[in-house]
Amino acid sequence: MFTYADPRACPGCRAPLTLPALSCRSCGLSLTGPAPGRVYEALLHVDGLVAAMYAQVPTPAAAPDAPDAATDAATDAAVLPRPASAPSYAPIGLSAASVPRILLGLGALCLVVAAVVFLAVAWAALGVGGRTTVLVVLTAVAAGLMAWLAARDLRAGSEAFACVALGLLALDLGGAWRAGWLGPLGDEPFVVLAGLVVAGAAAAVGRWTVTTPVGALVSAQVVGVVAALVASLGVPGTIERGDAVGVLGALLVCAAGAALGHLLGLRVLALGAAVGAIGWWLALVVVGVGHLDELSVASVWGELAVWPLLAATALAAVVALPRRLPTEARVGAAAVAALLGTTVVTVVAFDESATRVALVELAVVAAYAVLAARLTGAWRWVCAAPSVVAALGLAASVLLLVGAALPVLVLHDPWSVGVLTSLDAPDVPWSWPLLLPVGVVGIAVAASTVLRCAGRPAGSALVPGAALALVALALVPPLYAAPLLVAVVVLLLVGGALAVGGAVLERVEVLALAAVTLLLALGTALASDWVTAGTLAVLTAAAVALEVVPPRTWRDVGAALAPLTGAGLLWTLGHLAGVPVEVRALLVLLVLGVAVVLVPRVGREVASAVAAVCAVVAPVVSAGPAGSVDQTWLAVHLTVAGVVATVSSLVNADRRRLAWAGLGLLTLAQWVRLQQVGVGTVEAYTLPLALVLLVVGVVSMRRGDDSSVRALGPGLTLGLVPTLLLVLVDPVDLRAVLLGLACLVLVAVGVSQRWSAPLAAGAVTGALVVLREGTFAQVLPQWVLIGLVGVLLTVVGVTWEQRLRELQRASAYVRGLR
Repeated sequence: MFTYADPRACPGCRAPLTLPALSCRSCGLSLTGPAPGRVYEALLHVDGLVAAMYAQVPTPAAAPDAPDAATDAATDAAVLPRPASAPSYAPIGLSAASVPRILLGLGALCLVVAAVVFLAVAWAALGVGGRTTVLVVLTAVAAGLMAWLAARDLRAGSEAFACVALGLLALDLGGAWRAGWLGPLGDEPFVVLAGLVVAGAAAAVGRWTVTTPVGALVSAQVVGVVAALVASLGVPGTIERGDAVGVLGALLVCAAGAALGHLLGLRVLALGAAVGAIGWWLALVVVGVGHLDELSVASVWGELAVWPLLAATALAAVVALPRRLPTEARVGAAAVAALLGTTVVTVVAFDESATRVALVELAVVAAYAVLAARLTGAWRWVCAAPSVVAALGLAASVLLLVGAALPVLVLHDPWSVGVLTSLDAPDVPWSWPLLLPVGVVGIAVAASTVLRCAGRPAGSALVPGAALALVALALVPPLYAAPLLVAVVVLLLVGGALAVGGAVLERVEVLALAAVTLLLALGTALASDWVTAGTLAVLTAAAVALEVVPPRTWRDVGAALAPLTGAGLLWTLGHLAGVPVEVRALLVLLVLGVAVVLVPRVGREVASAVAAVCAVVAPVVSAGPAGSVDQTWLAVHLTVAGVVATVSSLVNADRRRLAWAGLGLLTLAQWVRLQQVGVGTVEAYTLPLALVLLVVGVVSMRRGDDSSVRALGPGLTLGLVPTLLLVLVDPVDLRAVLLGLACLVLVAVGVSQRWSAPLAAGAVTGALVVLREGTFAQVLPQWVLIGLVGVLLTVVGVTWEQRLRELQRASAYVRGLR
């Protein structure tokens, strides 16, 4: 019976193997690693299944002399010897086949070196016949050994002697040239001749070995590539008609080598020569660019200074023509040809003004957009590179104009100019500002071309491109020295249009551009107080309108923006009316407080807090480093803010935590007033807030299960620690007596109510006070010490007597029990 698991057969093509084997000679299947073992185990399992299937076949009635085929098959399957384990394939690493390769490579190198040394030493001693005989014999022997080894399928030896033979051929040519047999050849011509001869011989060797068992020799192809490259290096020095002609000749030599390798089926030779041709093509482009030292029409086209670039363009286009090449290679070559050709055609425009350069770039973008719409599939990518390069030029112009417009809009002193004051426009030609929106449109068209090349809808770049074009259009008036009011109105109109369009289309990028434009309008308006007031009025109206729009998102945005713009508007109107800074801050706090209390929203509260901080800080900053801050107004502002927070916590059930913010603000206001009137007692600052915290803590403990440490700890800390620090510094003071009494009260309350916080705080603080007071016992009069000891002993004695009497009464009561 046929067996699948045969250790001497290839598991892929079933060809016989010679163990140990690294790979199959027939199909090239690798037999290294763990995979062959697993395949062998699987085939053993298949053989077992087939044997089981044979065992289930019913036995037919047969003649006595006819053998039972099924029984024999089952018996053969049962007695068939099976290997105990999978065959051992050669492990990965330095195999036995690698040893001769290394040795042959070293041997070939030694032979070539020996030949070079021999020729250098013994060449002068030999006659012409001897020289010729030595060269021919050495080359013929090496070539013969290469052919003999190739016919016997010894690849490593064939590769080695092919290198030796081709190396000796190069030495033959060198010796002949040195002897004058090749005529009066210069260095560069000889290099070209020798390189071409060796490359041709290498190609012939590679083609001949295809017909042998070893196949095409890689070493011969590598030598051919090196010879072709060496020959190309000698071409520029051989052709004395300019560097461009020499580079073109070298390129043609490598291209011929690549074509020869392709025709003969020698892939290594074709690929290596093609890489060399690409290198020389790049050199041709560099040389062509160097010839364009003057970009006038007379120089570029009249003197044909552009011909190297034209040649490079034609060569790239030729590569895109053969249909046998991969589509990706053809498309890439066509794209390079299109980019280089476009540069050649438009290069004379770079000697003109920036306006004409931008117009040429726009024409390029438009032309390739139309071409991309007509092409299909991968060929659209031909239009990508020229469009992107032209768009980059337009982007440079746009960035330059934006950089000129922004300083005109934002770099100014606040409220320093009139409404109709003209902006300081930069000194640029009158046509340049128009390039700003036009350039943005060109960039958008180029982006749509790239999207079309990538297979995505080209219209997806329409909305962002239109939005950017509107923003660019809004930046044009400042470049023409427009009045301030006109520039701000245009920015507001564009920002509003973008906001509406982004909301309708639900495009986040458009909304972001709208926000940037509106902020730019506000920054520009700060140059004039009246323009600032008008801009803030428009923004405040828009923010209030957003609060009535159905989507909740827009309501939240409006709630967050309205306090900021409204506070700014109120402040600006106060400035125009001549209202003092302190009064303006008070008005802002009152208006924001009413809004927060009546319509509480998180966004409004956060924005109102930011605006309130700015309003309170503004009078302090306006006083300057040399001025004095009006503490009365500062206390009033803090009091109003604290009252607003407290009222909001009382009116709105879900804002109870604002009471703590209100308490803090009111405390700060109290501290400011105390410092203003010259109060230096620390307890005046700390005890009011501490008492409030203790009351709140007691109420919290009565209503819930909070621990005394959590509820009373903040109040006790604020009330005791500052006073304790002062007592430790100056213990002989009335403050120490009052602190000691307070500690006694806290201990009593803690014991009676079973609260740990006041008990611990009173005990620890009292102990620290007693220890500090003990250091001053030596300065007290003796009668005071004797009196204190007497009082202590009297109290202890009375207590002792009272407790003894109670014990006697208890004992008598027990004895009277029956």
